[in-house]
Amino acid sequence: MKKNIIFGSSGLIGLSFYTLFKNNKKYIFYSNTDKRFKRFNLNLSLKKFPVKEVDICYFFASPRILKKNFKNNNFRKEFNWLKNIITNIKIRKLIYISSSSIYYQKDHIIGSIKKKCEKYIIKNKNFFSNYQIWRPFNLIGKNYVQSDHFHNLLFKKMFLNKKKKFTFSGNLLDKRGYSDVNDFSKVLNKYSKKNISFIKNYGNKDLVYISDIIDLYNVYYEKINGRKFESKFKSKKINIRSVRSKKNAVFYNKKSLLIFKKYLNKSINEKKV
Repeated sequence: MKKNIIFGSSGLIGLSFYTLFKNNKKYIFYSNTDKRFKRFNLNLSLKKFPVKEVDICYFFASPRILKKNFKNNNFRKEFNWLKNIITNIKIRKLIYISSSSIYYQKDHIIGSIKKKCEKYIIKNKNFFSNYQIWRPFNLIGKNYVQSDHFHNLLFKKMFLNKKKKFTFSGNLLDKRGYSDVNDFSKVLNKYSKKNISFIKNYGNKDLVYISDIIDLYNVYYEKINGRKFESKFKSKKINIRSVRSKKNAVFYNKKSLLIFKKYLNKSINEKKV
């Protein structure tokens, strides 16, 4: 029986995917650091990697969204990891997680690397029977994890650092559509069974203002602290990030703020705020 292999099992999508298939022996989960999974450092050569041929390779590996990774430009490593895998493992189908950041300005650190990875996959498409590239917009996990995504940074400042106020990048009137990562994992699994190649966007048409998110967080914050959290923003430019076209897109169809309510309840209980 050919195996399915997952690189980047300790990330947001990887952990979600693990909940679906952790008891399925066909799936092998790898991580650089997480002891729950088989360990492998993708900075090393794969010439001696124990798996030489796989049915489906899920490439979820990417440096975490943290200031230190932006500062050191560690996101460049992702291209080398991907190239290393494609060169050394025989893959029938490759599933790659790109990013909505490819639509940002040309010099965006993550967007430029993701686009480079996409081009490499397409250029080397003869290595696979099929490839599937996903560009998810604003995925939310079930609870807080350390990252500098806005929703995690906001939770950290308000509930873990107990800040009374903080200044963020962006604009209070920026708009986003948010999706549950577990729903995305189910969609990804459904499409992985299809023997077709594609590039698809994934997102939620229900857009909310950043101010709406802060107002919701403040409902919980005020109950705990007896006061409201004050936020300021650096940018005067309003930015809207959403899936613009129905073509080559799959949509999440629930309210964005409902995802945040689940996220806040789970995170507050787990962190015992």
